[in-house]
Amino acid sequence: MPNPSGEAPTSRHWFILANGSRAQAYVKRTQDSGYDQLRAWDAPEARMRDAELGEDKPGRAFAGAGAMHRSAMERDGKDDSPKEHAKRDFLEALAHDLAAAFAAKEMDSLAIIAPAPVAQAIMAHLPGPARQAVLREDHHDLTSLPHADVFARLDALRHHL
Repeated sequence: MPNPSGEAPTSRHWFILANGSRAQAYVKRTQDSGYDQLRAWDAPEARMRDAELGEDKPGRAFAGAGAMHRSAMERDGKDDSPKEHAKRDFLEALAHDLAAAFAAKEMDSLAIIAPAPVAQAIMAHLPGPARQAVLREDHHDLTSLPHADVFARLDALRHHL
């Protein structure tokens, strides 16, 4: 429910900053300038190299005489590396946590600020009512910026909701 100034309620609107391995949920402070971090998610395994996660180097695959394709190469277009599995699991768990927070009425709406593939993965796992609560997607990775820069970006985004 909007406040008298026409702005979305600040304490019930979450700003989700995410990338493939980290996410934070912020809300606008009601009395002071700035934002408060409500939650943080971290998946260090989604940042590790595949070798650290137990995957061996791929073997050599040479085309046979007269063959046009290398038979040992995967052609489905989906990365099945351990790191990509960790990223997909992280983003699915994040979406489920957001849906649970929405169902528990901890938030009324949210904005997702993440690179496009990450935002799309989160949206794909949100159930209908939680997906409808997403007021905006902004395709940037702000997770590693200093707090002052993050707050300035969120202020600019908030005024365009």
